[in-house]
Amino acid sequence: MAFVKKNKDLPALTKDSVRMYKRVWNTYIAQKWRWLVLAVLLMLIAASFDALLVRQLKPIFDEVFIDKNRASLGTIGLSILVLYFLKGVFSYSQSLVMTKLSIRVIADMQRDVFKRLMRMDIAFYQAHSTGEILTRFTSDVGMVKDAVLNSLTTFVKDSASVVFLVVLMFFQSFEMACVVFFVFPLGIYPVAVCGRKMRKKTKKNQEAGEDFFNLVTQSFKGIKIVKSYCTEDKEYEELDHMIVKMNKLSFSMACLHALQSPLMEFFGGIAMAATLGYGGYQIMQGNMSPGNFMVFLLAIVAAYKPMKNVAGLHMRMQMGVASMQRLFSMLDIEPTIKNAPDAKDLVVSKGRIEIRNVSFSYDGEREVLHDVSVTVEPDQTVALVGHSGSGKSTLINFMPRFYDPDRGRILIDGQDIRNVTLESLRRQTAYVSQDVILFNDTIKNNIRYGTPDATDEEVVAAAKAAAADTFIRQMENGYDTVLGEQGSGLSGGQRQMISIARAMLKNAPILLLDEATSALDSQSEKIVQDSLEVLMKGRTSLVIAHRLSTIINADRIYVFNEGRIDDSGTHEELLSHNGIYAQLYRIQFMKKDQ
Repeated sequence: MAFVKKNKDLPALTKDSVRMYKRVWNTYIAQKWRWLVLAVLLMLIAASFDALLVRQLKPIFDEVFIDKNRASLGTIGLSILVLYFLKGVFSYSQSLVMTKLSIRVIADMQRDVFKRLMRMDIAFYQAHSTGEILTRFTSDVGMVKDAVLNSLTTFVKDSASVVFLVVLMFFQSFEMACVVFFVFPLGIYPVAVCGRKMRKKTKKNQEAGEDFFNLVTQSFKGIKIVKSYCTEDKEYEELDHMIVKMNKLSFSMACLHALQSPLMEFFGGIAMAATLGYGGYQIMQGNMSPGNFMVFLLAIVAAYKPMKNVAGLHMRMQMGVASMQRLFSMLDIEPTIKNAPDAKDLVVSKGRIEIRNVSFSYDGEREVLHDVSVTVEPDQTVALVGHSGSGKSTLINFMPRFYDPDRGRILIDGQDIRNVTLESLRRQTAYVSQDVILFNDTIKNNIRYGTPDATDEEVVAAAKAAAADTFIRQMENGYDTVLGEQGSGLSGGQRQMISIARAMLKNAPILLLDEATSALDSQSEKIVQDSLEVLMKGRTSLVIAHRLSTIINADRIYVFNEGRIDDSGTHEELLSHNGIYAQLYRIQFMKKDQ
């Protein structure tokens, strides 16, 4: 489960590269064939006007400039004006159709990438940075579209223009056309070399963009730490170093791109010189009219730009190969946490939870849980306590299958949670974490998140139960107040209250509370704790708490120590054992008295 490794050279346009282009074509373009056929037809018509316009120059030279026929001047001028108008109409129409097609292709790609990201498990997001993910979602999608659709436009329209003009050249003079097309192919090799170098530099530039985005995001998200440790200059220096690196790569890419035009111009100059020499000789010998010669010469001039675009097509496609591999490396990842082939919906009749002999390691080497077994009877509240890092949160993360244990089983009413659908499992659990996540939306919609059919009255009732109604009504727009990113503008306790209200509104039969009251002051904690106790009646609850005063009334308490269960029992039983729990309780009791 990894993206393409950095600094590993990507293949040129080999069979694998062609396969990727075919995949983009078949997945995102083929089903839009009607738009594509229309666009290609318009391109071909627009491209034909280049040769028609050049062809109109022959009578200008032969009939107007040489024979002094004034009557032909108006007719020829009018025909040129009509041809330019029609060319503009078809070019404009083709551009609109291709833009429409491009927009739809980008939208489909982004939908697929986002859908895939939403299905990835938590381990994926811990293994890959935000910048790494977002560059594939934005810039890579754009570059794939550019490599396929823009290259298609270049290939069809510019190639057609070149073909029409070449036909015109051969029609005017077969011998001169042969001379010209002996010279132009000599410029293909250096352009191809530039394309391969551009591909490698494009990949490095994309990776540098990821690092840049990561650094900026990290600095902004951690702005309080940056300021409290006075490391603004350090962050700036790192950013400056990154910008210098990106600028060097961008300049190097610009140099390669700029080199393409002089190369083509040089070989075009050779072809032009050969044409002038041979054509001038043919005119002096009386074998060619000046009009034919000028049409041939201007056909070369008119063919230069589309021919240069076609020559640069290889470079553009090389750049697309890098983005395609990066994009498909994400689309091809299969989440490790997914439904079993024969998964059924979870049916919660009583709510009995059995955690049997589970062990787990995040890195595959050091186990953070060792052979842990916990049983929660229906309607019971079971608490997990212990020092930080002892494995409590890891265990509770197994319940909604954020992770799967390496060994052991977890059952709900006798059903192994690996054999039920993820959606049904998560709908039957309400999870409140110590890390509160709020969205850039109204308070009402944040509480309603996950329960979109809830009425306003139900939202208010949940907020009251979580002790959030009072401060919400004091805000300028009440429940319609729009929160900033991560609930900016609210205190930590207020954010936690909204998170608790969201879980209360879900009304699931199994409650998972991971330090649900950790950010509340004593008064709010008492209110919310009373509400939680009412909510937990008739439900199975698994609770993590550092404040032992909140779980004194738990039906059973499991004490964790270095990934193992050190002790278990009621509050009174554990105090009598005089173990870790008693030590933690005395420490907190002493702090409370001070």
